[in-house]
Amino acid sequence: MAKHLVTGACGFLGSEIVKKLSSQGEEVVSLDIFEDNEISKISNFHLIDITKSLDDHSHVFKDVKYVHHNAALIPISKSSYKQFYDVNVLGTKNILDRSIKSNVEHFSHMSSSAIFGAPEKNQNVNTNILNPKEEYGISKFLAEQEVLKFFNEEKKYFKSCSIIRPRTIVGKNRLGIFGILFDWVMSDKKIPIIGNGKNKFQFAHFDDLTEVSIETAIKNISGYFNIGTDRYSTLKEDLNTFFSYVNSESKVLPINKDLCVGSLYLLGKLRLSPLTAYHSLVYHKNFYYDLDEAFKKLSWRPKYSNVEMLCEGFNWYKSNYKLLKQNNSIHKSVIKQKIFRIIKFFL
Repeated sequence: MAKHLVTGACGFLGSEIVKKLSSQGEEVVSLDIFEDNEISKISNFHLIDITKSLDDHSHVFKDVKYVHHNAALIPISKSSYKQFYDVNVLGTKNILDRSIKSNVEHFSHMSSSAIFGAPEKNQNVNTNILNPKEEYGISKFLAEQEVLKFFNEEKKYFKSCSIIRPRTIVGKNRLGIFGILFDWVMSDKKIPIIGNGKNKFQFAHFDDLTEVSIETAIKNISGYFNIGTDRYSTLKEDLNTFFSYVNSESKVLPINKDLCVGSLYLLGKLRLSPLTAYHSLVYHKNFYYDLDEAFKKLSWRPKYSNVEMLCEGFNWYKSNYKLLKQNNSIHKSVIKQKIFRIIKFFL
């Protein structure tokens, strides 16, 4: 049995990796800036801020064979660029430094599709070009560059290294902006979307991402892995199908793209919207991965379609919404709807 270390272990995705590893009988060391009792019970938890030097925490990395680096500051936190940089870039650099000094064998780095920026009009995202458009995406791009300083064609400080780029993550326990969507769907409200909704938009289930992080580690598989479902349609079609499956009377309400993007930008500047610049950039555009390269290297295959993910997330929300409370993980928290709460009343 090898030892795994998971950063961001109490966050949405990190906690799922810890749970998966624990269920498989693996030894897990976990770290985060806040503690989750469930994670502490199934792993050796350490309260650590990765933006600080980890030289005093060398014992935490003792005998660690695999590192799953998930700790990150996410867009919906609406943090400053310095905050994004400190956590996503300097934090990654510190974890890399300590991992190398501790002779870690494999480094799994959880990146983001935000590194690709926004697709061109009527085209899909070009995954051959890294062109982040907003502060979070830039910080995740720079984090990848830190990883590549230590694992490239000329030098390899690890036996293997995987960079995983998930599409928008969905599933049970996933709240954040999806908590707002599920609240409206449960109230049978119309769901405004940017543009006509005819754009193909791909989601990823958290279980798929945990499997890829673990498989690449245990099998020492290196490379870039763009991960999402292989069953998706247009955003409008998938959303309307989802509404039907959960017996909601909600329907998609398309809104003129230019009017919507401009309004969301202004509301964002006034801090009246829970959405971020990234949402305005991509949610009305085609954004999906070709999975052929991932399939060639991995035994992993997606388990859920877009609609199945949304249904799972909604059904969990519906069963638990009365018990929901604020969580240190934003993706596991109910966020304030701000002006959306007023808009909801009229829809």
